[in-house]
Amino acid sequence: MAATGRPLAEVREVLTGLADLETDDQGRIVGYGLTCVPTVHRLEVNGRLLYTWCALDTLALPSVIGEAVSVESPCHATGTPVRVSVDPKEGVTNVEPATAVVSVVERCAAPSVRESFCNHVHFFVSDEAARPWLAGHPGAQIFPVGDAQQLSRSLVDALLTDDRGAARSD
Repeated sequence: MAATGRPLAEVREVLTGLADLETDDQGRIVGYGLTCVPTVHRLEVNGRLLYTWCALDTLALPSVIGEAVSVESPCHATGTPVRVSVDPKEGVTNVEPATAVVSVVERCAAPSVRESFCNHVHFFVSDEAARPWLAGHPGAQIFPVGDAQQLSRSLVDALLTDDRGAARSD
């Protein structure tokens, strides 16, 4: 596998261990966080429509891919569309409605990040709309979209750096 610099057997072993890896009927990878498989979290980048597993992914990806994105996702409580524009350098540049928030939960140690985290990270049109959901999810929090984007960016930065603060090469 020339792109990874790793032997094919090693790459296959790593991929086999990813509980949430999405593949098509021909075995090609079509998603892992960012996906070609439709979800409620729509992400448009350079005119191409993609999807993510959770609201936080839509906010984190611009800094990873270095491209501005437009996001549309329904409020988890009301179904009303939440629209967000995110720039990789400037962060959130537009939120409609301006009162929108994002739910965040603490990830448990389950093997599926999608089940233990992503399936609980949603957009809501307001903190008021999120309250009933929060009541049923002890320990969950909500953040204004701009704050959630900053949180997502710090999580991505932590994943992409090692303990010494140097960029990871693997």
